[in-house]
Amino acid sequence: MKKKWGSPCAEFFPCDVHGFEDPVKINDAEVKERLEKAGYKLRKTFQAKKNYIHRSVSGMDVLISVDENIANFNGYIELNGSAFTLWKALEEPSTAEHLESVLEEKYGVSHRQASEDVLEFLRELKDHDMVEVY
Repeated sequence: MKKKWGSPCAEFFPCDVHGFEDPVKINDAEVKERLEKAGYKLRKTFQAKKNYIHRSVSGMDVLISVDENIANFNGYIELNGSAFTLWKALEEPSTAEHLESVLEEKYGVSHRQASEDVLEFLRELKDHDMVEVY
């Protein structure tokens, strides 16, 4: 099934990026961290799509595709503990910053590690059309 068409759109946010290393050499989490330190916030809100249900099967947390989504994905997704924690947080609209704080508080990971993990998880969810982005 093809994705719904949306006209290409780019929003431009002026900011001082002097002092950034070569962008090719730093990862997404480092760029985000440097923008935050400079006082800039990324404004996206994310929410899990409703066409997946959670079940605990043999001690594993899994998401099962339901409704019209079965045509797009007929199977299940196994989540580890931190992924399940993020998925639960995404039941309500959440920012990346909120998700990072959830991981930091629950697992005691550094801000950078939480940022890297959240950005990667959100990227995976977006790639598989499992999350709404506002």
